[in-house]
Amino acid sequence: MRKRSVRQIIGMVTFCIPLMLGSALPVRAAGDICGDIAENIQHGGMIWSENAVVVQGTAAPDLSDPNRPVSVIKAMSKRAATLDAYRKAAGILSGVRVTSEMIGTDNARVMSRIQAYVRHGKVCNAKFYADGGVDVVVKLPLSGAYAVSQMPAAGSREATAASPYTSVIVDASALPFAPALAPRLLSEAGTVLFDESRLSPEVIKQRGAVTFVSAPEEIDADLAGNNPLRARAVTLGTQSPSDLVLNAAAAGELAGGPSFLGQGRVVIVTGQSRRIDCRSMAGGVNETTVDWENKLVLAKGLGRVDFSKNRDDAVRIRLMERAAEVDAERRLLEAFLNLRITGKKTLGDTPGAAEHASGVIMNAMRCGAKYFRDGSAEVILAAPLDGMAVEGALLGTDRGTAAPVPAMTTVTGLVVDASGLDFEPVLAPQIHSPDGRSLYGPETVARAYVQQYGVVGYSRSLAEAQRDTRVGDRPLTVRAKRVAYYDKGILMLDSAAVARIKEILGENGPLTQGRVIIVTGTPEPQPTKTASPSPVKSGPKNYGGSSVKTEKLTF
Repeated sequence: MRKRSVRQIIGMVTFCIPLMLGSALPVRAAGDICGDIAENIQHGGMIWSENAVVVQGTAAPDLSDPNRPVSVIKAMSKRAATLDAYRKAAGILSGVRVTSEMIGTDNARVMSRIQAYVRHGKVCNAKFYADGGVDVVVKLPLSGAYAVSQMPAAGSREATAASPYTSVIVDASALPFAPALAPRLLSEAGTVLFDESRLSPEVIKQRGAVTFVSAPEEIDADLAGNNPLRARAVTLGTQSPSDLVLNAAAAGELAGGPSFLGQGRVVIVTGQSRRIDCRSMAGGVNETTVDWENKLVLAKGLGRVDFSKNRDDAVRIRLMERAAEVDAERRLLEAFLNLRITGKKTLGDTPGAAEHASGVIMNAMRCGAKYFRDGSAEVILAAPLDGMAVEGALLGTDRGTAAPVPAMTTVTGLVVDASGLDFEPVLAPQIHSPDGRSLYGPETVARAYVQQYGVVGYSRSLAEAQRDTRVGDRPLTVRAKRVAYYDKGILMLDSAAVARIKEILGENGPLTQGRVIIVTGTPEPQPTKTASPSPVKSGPKNYGGSSVKTEKLTF
């Protein structure tokens, strides 16, 4: 290994410390239009309460020319960081749900418009660091000409009827609702009460189709008016998690197409979003890890500084960090393409999977980073498993343009206990009857639900699975008898279990929403009768992985 000079080592350590601590003395730029949001952005994402994509781009200074003025260096760094933010914004927009039936990647025309639209974002915050680097936060509102172009049906049956109400406030906080640019409101009979066709294109251009808030107190009085109609979402539509089925009284008021719908005076209360913190998982990643329970793929990337070139130490550090990120992204892509769909078929066997997975990886979150004195760095990235319903993978079913309402059953979901069996998690597991008939699989679930939540959820604990919001408050639990000898991603039930789940095997029951969790951990001990007056509490179980408890994504 080449020997480094004392000056180089000291320089590396000096600049690594502020990067590791995240306190490199940023200087706020004037004209911040994002407020507190910009201060809390690390990578970025879709912020529905702002109806905008907010992302952070970063860049290292170009110090190759010692005669270049500092003002020019800062301007060049800011532009490079802005371009990095645009790149991230394009990746995020490609996965945003436009309507109940479509996400950005479903339409090549949409993708081309995204590439042009991202450059309309506004730089709302810039941080200049002591090492010459810069972070730029860009806000991209999802309104304007872009939003109108994504909704060609806008205004085709614009709502204009008179109404005593000034707006509608829909409480969807208790449901696993998936926001979209133009979600649908349905009656219990399946009638579409509101979608993009009811909106004036001018309204979409000015402020978007609907307004999302996480709590009622966030509702803007100017938007709601003095007499809002308060509605309750009783369930999600069968076709998409972006369809809200309203209570009968509210649906009756909206059936005539009141004018406030055409004016975009629709407020949806979504509740607080929950995001998984992957930092606690970073220590357990060697190269790549698939966490089926938290539905993440994690990868470790390595980067190294080239000391042979005449560069400033600060530039070297940012370059090695970026090299590690690129390596982690490469490994993430390999891990995604090696994921089994079912049997021996992998995602890489599906046409278009590489391009689709690349878009998912562009939205990867950073879980951890380490910097070493020898000029190398490690970066851990994580990307979600869900959203891999690419064409040809046969993940999910397109149910056409109809919007059926879920059948009302006493059972809200299904938990299949496969603990102790030789089951291997896959993207599209199946559940079969004793005679080999398919009871549940990727063909059962509406494609929009697969895109948002996957075919099934996985859990290592039966008790946690039964409490998971994915299967609702009244899940049915059955025990899998065995794994199919020809495919370890297929579970076989006995006749008694099949008879028990008969109620939810209909075409528009909870299974069409993917409300299924498979338990994969060690069988939990059954309670036994004992003469002891005090039960003995067992310690925490370790299922072969980290014992650190992490917050699971909410279905």
